[in-house]
Amino acid sequence: MTAYCMELVVERWVKPKIDTSKWEWYDLSCKARDATDDKVLHDAVAAGKRIGAIFKEPTVTPTAEQRKSMGLTKSFGSPNGAMRKGWNGITISRDTIHIQGLELGFKEPVLFERHAVGGEYGAGYGTVGAGKLETVFTGVNGETKKIDSRELKDNESAVVTYHNPLDNVGDLAHIFFKRCLE
Repeated sequence: MTAYCMELVVERWVKPKIDTSKWEWYDLSCKARDATDDKVLHDAVAAGKRIGAIFKEPTVTPTAEQRKSMGLTKSFGSPNGAMRKGWNGITISRDTIHIQGLELGFKEPVLFERHAVGGEYGAGYGTVGAGKLETVFTGVNGETKKIDSRELKDNESAVVTYHNPLDNVGDLAHIFFKRCLE
């Protein structure tokens, strides 16, 4: 369905305004990724890095159940995550969508930026019961540092752990404030 929707977008709104004759096209569907052992994604990442821009339709990161129902040989990770990682991409930018005739309650654009490397894409998670939850970092030298400690009183809690590389937080802030000033 998303491929069909994107075909409509490209045919109706992109091609009438932009020459796409030199665009490179990559089929990032689950079936194509499976058939090429994900080579098609690696090729798309390399092309995006070489070209410096992409126009991508929404893709699916199949669950184990979807993998079985689609007849895939294995599960593949998020294509979006692979692209951002391959380009040292640090941010996802979203602008508000204004629809003529629809009043949203604000007049100026609302900008959204979020860190998009590491984070939730590689999160570890699980459910636990009541008890003590500790997050401990172990350095390459074996030294440990307690990051957080808390008592959980509920019979069931979801625990999610993830990290974000600090070396590009300044870049994220620069991108966001530059967009705000524009």
